[in-house]
Amino acid sequence: MRFVNNQSILLLSLLILIKPIAHADLTISPVQLYITGERDQRSTTATLNTKGEKADRTYEISVFRWSQDEAGNEILTSDTDLVVNPKALILKPDGNKVIRFGFRQSIASMNLKQEGSWRVKFNEMPSPLQKTGMSIALNFSVPVFVGSGFKPEMSFYLKKDTKNKTILHIKNSGSAHFQVTKFSIQDASGKVLKDMETMKYILPNREAAMPVDGVDITGKKLKFVMQTDSQKGSQIYDIAGL
Repeated sequence: MRFVNNQSILLLSLLILIKPIAHADLTISPVQLYITGERDQRSTTATLNTKGEKADRTYEISVFRWSQDEAGNEILTSDTDLVVNPKALILKPDGNKVIRFGFRQSIASMNLKQEGSWRVKFNEMPSPLQKTGMSIALNFSVPVFVGSGFKPEMSFYLKKDTKNKTILHIKNSGSAHFQVTKFSIQDASGKVLKDMETMKYILPNREAAMPVDGVDITGKKLKFVMQTDSQKGSQIYDIAGL
């Protein structure tokens, strides 16, 4: 999965089906959805587009409440509070579809103590007409974040694991999600000691761990420099040493 112009996302293959196809792009915009509840907002939309296709694509849409365990592993629970319309769709070649996401109740009535998070999965269904050749099923999901006035609160620290490997822990003690994309570990002078690239969400009151072997951390004051989905440009944080 990669971003295109920060507005749409190229959805790569996960499953192999039957039928030869030309290279095609399947994009959805925006790639993250927000239902804040401000001005009584309780719904939003996304647009699914395709280019370079030769045949229709059929999708079924499933909704899940999204959480994480204490180690940051994803937990998806089937959910009916968030309503998606349509629940299934046929995407024509070089066509587009608008999908609406919303709640029957107001966001204020949910009494959220922290930002709510959902995942909406788009699963491609094989066509009964595809009998020969090879095709690629383009399956993907989009996050939906709910509520307003919530903020992440981040801290970073290094720790050795049981095999004496250096692990960077990223902890979110706040009330909103935090997304880590491309980041670097730098020393006090700004010298890059290690570049890393990932696509990781850290939900409220959760933590993620990433190995950072190969970084010389002896006696150095380190900084964590990254870009996230919540602000433009780099954000800089101090890293607590071992």
